[in-house]
Amino acid sequence: MGKVKVIAEIANAHWGDLRRLRELILAAARSGADGVKFQWFHYDSLAAPDFIHYQTYIDLFIGKQQWAEAVRLAKAEGLEVWVDLYDEWGVGLLAELEDQVDGLKLPTTVLQSLPLIQGLHKFNKPLLIGVSGWLKEEMDTQLSYIRSHFKGPIVLMHGFQGYPTRTEDSNLSRIAHIKQTYQLEVGFADHEDADHEMAVDLPVYAYLLGASVIEKHITLNRAEKGIDYYSALTPEEFGRMVEKLRRAECVQGILEIKDSERRYLEDSSLRIVSRRELRPGEMITPENICYKRSSMPDAFMARNASVQFPMIATSVIPANTPITPGKVKAPKICIAVICRLKSTRLRRKALREIHGIAAIERCLMNCLAVPGGYEVVLATSNLPDDQPLTAFTLNGQVKVVTGDPDNVAARMLSVAEAVQADIVVRVTGDNPAVSPEMLKTLIGRHLASGADFTYAKESTMGTVGDIFTVEALRRLLHYSNPLTHAEYLSFYFFNNPHLFKINAVDLPAEWVHPEWRLTMDEIQDLELFEAAYQALDVGPRPLFFEELKAFLQEHPEVAERNRGIQVKWRDDTELVKELNAATTLNNNDNVSGASNDDQ
Repeated sequence: MGKVKVIAEIANAHWGDLRRLRELILAAARSGADGVKFQWFHYDSLAAPDFIHYQTYIDLFIGKQQWAEAVRLAKAEGLEVWVDLYDEWGVGLLAELEDQVDGLKLPTTVLQSLPLIQGLHKFNKPLLIGVSGWLKEEMDTQLSYIRSHFKGPIVLMHGFQGYPTRTEDSNLSRIAHIKQTYQLEVGFADHEDADHEMAVDLPVYAYLLGASVIEKHITLNRAEKGIDYYSALTPEEFGRMVEKLRRAECVQGILEIKDSERRYLEDSSLRIVSRRELRPGEMITPENICYKRSSMPDAFMARNASVQFPMIATSVIPANTPITPGKVKAPKICIAVICRLKSTRLRRKALREIHGIAAIERCLMNCLAVPGGYEVVLATSNLPDDQPLTAFTLNGQVKVVTGDPDNVAARMLSVAEAVQADIVVRVTGDNPAVSPEMLKTLIGRHLASGADFTYAKESTMGTVGDIFTVEALRRLLHYSNPLTHAEYLSFYFFNNPHLFKINAVDLPAEWVHPEWRLTMDEIQDLELFEAAYQALDVGPRPLFFEELKAFLQEHPEVAERNRGIQVKWRDDTELVKELNAATTLNNNDNVSGASNDDQ
């Protein structure tokens, strides 16, 4: 909440004696007050001669010249000067001494004087307003009027003003209530019996409950029982109150976390530690880390795990080692479109046009549309027959990498090395309508799982790809090089769960249409795409699955054009058996299933 402002209320403790006034100002300064508050009035301006205290006002009266000297003394002692205003005479004196006055107060008893409030509108000073005893409706009305006639900041002063004041009438809970209700600073000005121990402690409680200004009467000697003595503290008592308030400020502190507290938290907090040895290029996820205390100052905090991870290990991280920024990096993802021109069923199908645009270009455009802005690479072979594909850079948006004609894993590794990727999304080039939406979902699930290989359990054929962590591809090539059935790469992961972590993803049901065939291997497939793209008039832009799905649902006859075509890797049981045997490493049990790998 910050520093509390302590104002020593001199009020009428001077008894009209200039010497006593001077001593009170000096006592307030020695006691540690931030400011003093005077009461300015003229007996004839404040009261009619028949008023019971009229003669007292005459006895207490101090002239303008004497007040000017008092103000100069207070300023010389480093005190702020605050003034209670009761009448037009006081407003006139304020006009003369305006530059030396720091703030004003309107006592509760004079708030009914609209001319007095109107007279203050030209003074841009902080204003204290006593609100003790006000009902809400009265406060709403009065504050609305004051705000409309006053330019300076306003502080509402809570505190029972009667004599004697019972401790239980302090009602400190109203401080927070008033502050919240009116969105204004709140102060505290009490009249507790000064002989009671609570006279010193109540202001401290008020500060801790939200009061930013403390106003307290001060007197030179309470035993003399002069005017305003009842609740006034002696200089020694006032100093003790100020000392307690300053200690309360230290206890209260500030909203910002202190450096010492932060250092303790950082020195003692849990850090992210490797649960086992992590290989270079391996994805670091919650499964392979744990949280322990560590003296390594730059190790990742456990509380940041959800923000920082997954990450990729850049070097070997031994088990039980704190993980630091220098050991990891954010994973880079690329999309590799695997394509060749060797197809015998639909010759050079990647170059066939769909509504005026080559099928491979359609595929690349959809890959570029995957949310996240991933780098897209066309991965073909280094054989002369496949060189026409190297022209499909889409005006430099797509990088082309040529490599091993037969070993798809090696070719994908070449792609990863060319663009320094840690994760490769594999898309086959015979899927012109691959779904940007589905690829984005699979990427998110792969990162969350930390898997070596991610695929969709069920999908609409031709709309998805699969995802490989590059480190896993390197391990595969280490276990079996060359791969004997590289065009069926996913079989090596399905059939070796003891070597690779596999993540099978359930796509949303609305994306799964197993009755549709949206890949391109036969002339009927090309006819389906031509009909759909022509009807939708899809120019050089991506076609999202939702748009294509809506069309096929409205035109089921188009989806019927290629129904019944067999999928070799799925429907040929002998081939599946052969693949399972050939791709199972170290003689482990077979696991059937794969994706279309005509690459």
